[in-house]
Amino acid sequence: MTPETFVQLGVLALIDSTSIGTLVIPVWLLMRRDAGRTTGKVATYLGAVGVFYFAIGLLLLSGAAGLGRVLGGGAASVFELPAVQVLMVAAGAGMLIWSFKDTSLKGGKPVPAQSGPAQAGEDAGVAGAAAAGAGATASATGAGAGAGGGGAGTATGTGATASVQRSQATEHRWQRRIGKALHSRGGLLGLALLAGVLELPTMLPYLAAVGLLTSSGIGWSASAGMLVLYCLVMLLPAAVLVLARGLLGKRLDGPLERLRAWLTKASGEAVLWIVGIVGFLLLRAGLAGLFPDASWNPFGG
Repeated sequence: MTPETFVQLGVLALIDSTSIGTLVIPVWLLMRRDAGRTTGKVATYLGAVGVFYFAIGLLLLSGAAGLGRVLGGGAASVFELPAVQVLMVAAGAGMLIWSFKDTSLKGGKPVPAQSGPAQAGEDAGVAGAAAAGAGATASATGAGAGAGGGGAGTATGTGATASVQRSQATEHRWQRRIGKALHSRGGLLGLALLAGVLELPTMLPYLAAVGLLTSSGIGWSASAGMLVLYCLVMLLPAAVLVLARGLLGKRLDGPLERLRAWLTKASGEAVLWIVGIVGFLLLRAGLAGLFPDASWNPFGG
């Protein structure tokens, strides 16, 4: 495995670390009024998320290895098929083009703001960060409203309002789930499983990482070991927050609130960046396989 592959895996793991399951939900848990008594439970939740991701990765690696044996080669032989490489180029180009779209004017009719009482036991300062995360599905459509310039001001404001309303509605649903999970035996394990299952369709960075491991040809056991390191890096930011919460207590309230606000602000462009990065990696790998010696191909040999 080349140093370039290590760097790519590290970048993908850090992108994965900003998803709703790996960062947003832990931030919500740490901002609750009873966070001092639930720090250990947050660590348990993170462990469960890591195990889930690792298990999914092993299934994908095993599937690729099995397909490679059927084709008469190793798992890496799957990505040497011209049909697979053409598909990678097409998918990568499409994802890269889509990532440049302007969502600043996208939005529906404004939805009247709802001002209900806060959920029992929740931190009243937590507000509308649910669309954040590198692979959060709720942010995938028009969550970047208000981030771009130009166009009609009314349309931009309408898009921003719709985005905030969607974020708040999603957060309220997750907050109810969190409240139930904290007051039931094994609830956080179920919450981690639910978050992982809901993120399966948007695990683009993780799928790209498994693809890199498969095409590297380092073998199944070594790839499984790299998956462990990947999951540890993916959970590192949230684990640091858990440790800081345990050491600093209420003094971390301010930084956590600023982090929540940043996640909300960045959520609109986060999905576009993730899709663009994964699309570039797919396009690069496909072109390198199809046209390795072409003079026009900057990714060739």
